[in-house]
Order: sequence, then C-alpha cells, then structure tokens
Amino acid sequence: MNQRVAQSVNDQTVAQRFSAAAKHYHEHDRVQKLSSMQLFDAMTPQGVMLDIGSGPGTDFSQFSSVNQVIALDIAQGMLEQVKLDFPDYQTICANAESIPLPDNSIDSAYSNLALQWCGDLSTSFNETGRVLKAGGEYHLAIVAQDSLAELAELGFRVNAFRSLEEILSHFDREQWQIIAAETTAVSVYFADLKSLLYSIKGVGASIHGDDNDNGSIKAKPSQEIRGRGDWQKLLAIAELSRTAQGLPLTYQIATISVKAQQHNQEIYL
Repeated sequence: MNQRVAQSVNDQTVAQRFSAAAKHYHEHDRVQKLSSMQLFDAMTPQGVMLDIGSGPGTDFSQFSSVNQVIALDIAQGMLEQVKLDFPDYQTICANAESIPLPDNSIDSAYSNLALQWCGDLSTSFNETGRVLKAGGEYHLAIVAQDSLAELAELGFRVNAFRSLEEILSHFDREQWQIIAAETTAVSVYFADLKSLLYSIKGVGASIHGDDNDNGSIKAKPSQEIRGRGDWQKLLAIAELSRTAQGLPLTYQIATISVKAQQHNQEIYL
C-alpha cells in the first residue's frame, strides 16, 4: 500500500470514528470548551471565518463582525450536527491539508484542538494561508507535548504530541507573522478512572491505536489489562492522584495567533 492510499484509508477511519462521536461530543468536550475560551479572548474575527476541524460546531455569535462561518471537518457526521445546531453555517467535508476554497476568500480562521491529528502541519498551514486574505488572523489551539501525563503515570504509553517549537516551525515566515504563542496546562477532573478514559473516546479520539492512526491518542497500557484484578490495581494507582476536585487529566495546550503576510507584488513599468 503506497503512502497516499494509506493516508486515504487512515482518513476514512478517523472520519468514521469522529462521525460516530458527533451526537454525544458536547457531553465530553470540557477541555475543548476551556481552550476555546482562551482563543476567544485573543480573537477579533470579522467577515467570513473558516473553522478548521470544526467538530459539531462552535457558537461564534458573540463576534458581531463575523457575517459567515464555514465549518470544515473530515467527519461528515460532525458536519451533520453542525447543520442541526447552526443552520446558517456553510459546511465543507474536507481535510485541513487540502481546503477546497478559492485563494484569498477567507477573512479569519480558527481551529480548536483539531490539528494535533494532522499528519502534515506545513501543508495545512500553507493551505490556510492560501485561502486567507492578507492581514487576516488565524487563531488555533493544539494539544502539545507532555499532555496526558497522568495516563503515563498509570503505565499507559501515550503518543508524543508536538512541542510548541515544532508546531511554530511549520509556519512559513514569508507567509505568516507570529503574533503570540504560548503553552498552558489545562486540567479537567473526573469522578473515576472510567469516566476519565471515556472523556477521550467520547470526543472521537481513541484510547487504543496503531502508529499510523492520527485520530488516536495511542494511549495503550504498557501491560495488557487481563481481568478485574489488573483493573483494580490500576484504579488503586489512579486514586493516588485524586484531588478535592476529582481525578485530574492534564493537557498542555499550545495557543497560537498568526497573521497572513501581505503578498509581495511585482510592478512592471
């Protein structure tokens, strides 16, 4: 199987998984809501806004200067939910690495905890820069390095997310101006280990995945859980980290604001 075919198969698998989670996504999107608040504080979007990896949709009604939202997602099931909750939004089922929109057709862009699953960030950022008008801002949040440390402490092998520095390296500095970039630890809390683990699956990610699955956190136990005894041992270890708020799960969230550079034009006399 060549690389292009393999990527296509993987995209279909990821799309199916996230589509299946669409109806119940908002029951589990606690960290997504927290990171969106961070993005909203930094944003002043206007005109036509593209939401990349939109999931079941985000309410942008507080931004009166936004007159159209285009929700782009690889999962058709997510977009069907968008149409139910936000009937005025335009929806596009597509990959962030190949955006089917004309050059310079978008005024603002947004992406909240979607691009950690993107295989080629450089291509994705180049595509967003292509469709974004010069001077347009792009605000995004990405799960970053050292996330889910509590799972690692429980003996899970968690996949390595990109560092902030690596994420920034994928922005072509002739195409983008970096406005702000930082990583913030965001913790969410759960009543028990089962609900903690299900919070990952509930938004469409997977607690089990292979090395080629970009839709999985690849959090596998280092040793197979063979029965109730093994599970009870895992519960006992998890209880050691319990706080007054519950069992914590901590994400390192990279929030980035960039601006599309003015394209140089040659003048012939």
